[in-house]
Amino acid sequence: MKHTHKCHYSRSSLPLVVAFISFLPFAVSANITMQDAVNIAIQHDPWLTGNQLQERALRAAIKGADSLPDPMLSMGLLNLPSDGFAFDQEPMTQFKVGLAQAFPRGDSLAIKQQQLSYQADQHPYQREDRKAKIQVAVSTLWVDALKADQTIRLIERDRVLFEQLVDIVKASYSSAQGNTRQQDVISAQLELARLDDRLTIVKSQRDLALIHLSEWLAPTAHQAVSETFAANVSLPNLPELADAIQVLLQRADNMSLLQLLAQHPALLAIEQSAKAGNTAVKLAKQKYKPQWGVNASYAYRDDTPLGQSRSDFFSIGITVDVPIFGYAKQDSEVSASRLSAQTIETEKRLLQQRMLSQMLGLYQQEIRFEQREEGFLNAILPQAQEHADASLSAYTNDDGDFSEVMRARITQLNAQIDLIHIQTEKFKTRIQILYFLTAQKFTNNTGEYK
Repeated sequence: MKHTHKCHYSRSSLPLVVAFISFLPFAVSANITMQDAVNIAIQHDPWLTGNQLQERALRAAIKGADSLPDPMLSMGLLNLPSDGFAFDQEPMTQFKVGLAQAFPRGDSLAIKQQQLSYQADQHPYQREDRKAKIQVAVSTLWVDALKADQTIRLIERDRVLFEQLVDIVKASYSSAQGNTRQQDVISAQLELARLDDRLTIVKSQRDLALIHLSEWLAPTAHQAVSETFAANVSLPNLPELADAIQVLLQRADNMSLLQLLAQHPALLAIEQSAKAGNTAVKLAKQKYKPQWGVNASYAYRDDTPLGQSRSDFFSIGITVDVPIFGYAKQDSEVSASRLSAQTIETEKRLLQQRMLSQMLGLYQQEIRFEQREEGFLNAILPQAQEHADASLSAYTNDDGDFSEVMRARITQLNAQIDLIHIQTEKFKTRIQILYFLTAQKFTNNTGEYK
C-alpha cells in the first residue's frame, strides 16, 4: 500500500531534527516593558484623581473652619395696636432691628481645623498605597500573560518536533521497517491532538490575562502591550531585596519588621485617621463648655400724633446656655467618639499584624520556589533531557519502543513548562513582598512623599 506524507524522514535523521529544534531562539526584544505598563496604569487611574480632589476639598474646608458662624439679623414691629394699626398711636410701638452673634464653644474652631487637617493628610498616604497596589496588580497580570505566552511558544516549538515524530512513525510503518506498529501511529497522532488542545487552553489563559491587564491601561497602551507579546517578551530581572531586609526576614525578627511596617503608607493613612478620631474626642469635650452669644438691637419710635418727639431705644445683651438637664448627652457623645478612635487604633494593629504574617509567608514561599527552581535546573531538566535522548537513541537503533519516545518528550515538555511556572510565581512572590516594603522608598513627617 502506497502511503503519502509531507516529508520523508528516516530514524537516523530524527536526532538532528530534535537538536535543531532545541536551539531555536526563544526571546526577542519587547516594545514596552512591565514597568512602562505600571506607570501608564498609575497615570490613568481615576481613583488617584478622585482621591486628590477629595484632599483638595478638605484643604479648602480648613480655610473656612476658623470662621465664626454668620450673625443673625432680625427686624420686626413691636406692640403695634390692633384697634387701628397706627404706628404713632401708642408710645411702645417700635420698629426694631437687631443683630446677634454666637461664639463656638471653647476651642472648637481650632480643633475642627486640626481634625480636617488630619483627614486631609490621609490622602497622600492613601495614594502611595494605591500606587503600590497598582504595581502589584499590573505586574501580576503582566507575569500571568507572560507565563502563558512563554508556555505557548514552548509548546509551539516542541509541536514541530511532535509533527516530525508523527511523520517518521508513519513513514516507518508504511515501509514496514523495524518494529513500528499501527498503535505507535495512533499514539503519536493522539499526543499531537492533545498538545493542540493544551495549546488552546494556554492561549485562552493568555488572552484572559491581557484582557484584565487592559482594564488598567489606556486603549493606545493596550495596543502596545498586545504588540509586545506578539513579538515575544521575556521575564524581567527579579527585583532585589536589601541585604538588611533579607536578614530580618531570614531571622523572622517580628519586632524589627513591625517597626518597618509601621512606616507603610497604608498604616500611616490609618494613623492619620486615628489622629482625626482623637481630635473628635477633643471636639466632643468642648460641648461641656458654655456657648456664649451677644446681641444688640435698635428700636425706632414715631412721634406722637401731636408732633412730640419720642426717644428711640437701644438694647444690648449676652446669652449663654445653661446645662440644667445634666451632662448625659455630652457624656454619651464623648464616649462614642473615644470608642470610635479606639476602633481605628485596633484596625491599625490588626492590619500591621496581617501584613507581617503575609510578608513572612511570602518569603517562605519564595525560598521554596528557589529550591524548586534549583532542583529543576540541576536535576529534573537534565535528567528529562537525558531520558528523552536515550529513548530516542534506542528507538533509532531498533532497540526501543516509540511510545517511550513520546512519553519522554512529553515529560521533558512538562518539566520545561513547570520551570516557567516556578520562575514566574517566584517573580510574583517577590513583587508582593516589595509591596510591604513600600515605606523604604519614601517617608517624611509632612504627609508627602519624595
